[in-house]
Amino acid sequence: MIVKTLVSKYVAREGYRFLFSGPLAECSNCRFKSACINNLESGVAYEIVKIYGIVNKCPALGEVVTVDVKPAEVEVALDSRAAIENVVTTYTYRNCGVPCRFSELCRNALIVDGSRVRVISIRGGIKCEIGRNLTRAVVVTVTTKSK
Repeated sequence: MIVKTLVSKYVAREGYRFLFSGPLAECSNCRFKSACINNLESGVAYEIVKIYGIVNKCPALGEVVTVDVKPAEVEVALDSRAAIENVVTTYTYRNCGVPCRFSELCRNALIVDGSRVRVISIRGGIKCEIGRNLTRAVVVTVTTKSK
């Protein structure tokens, strides 16, 4: 689902992805609150898909630009038993303590630990350094842990 929001002019480019962590203190009395943070869900990653030429002043971020965003598709490592297209599962951070090239997939910063995610596609198996049965998958957040 595509929604409009406001982002800092410094990140306003198509394809930019961000994790919405919730409103800042300055947002509570801002006149743009309904057009900005009310359209976003805390704990969900979004991707900018369209930029409008509308610039406003934000009490927290300075100059902000109106954009369209959609929930971002994010690549992660899932337990292979849960890595089935269109299945909703829980994304859990894995911290094995062994540095490897898949560490960012096991603890992707764009997905909140414990969030429910829908598997969009499968990218193949992962050769885990400690022998876990993991699969590389593309997911989108359905609901966050806080719900």
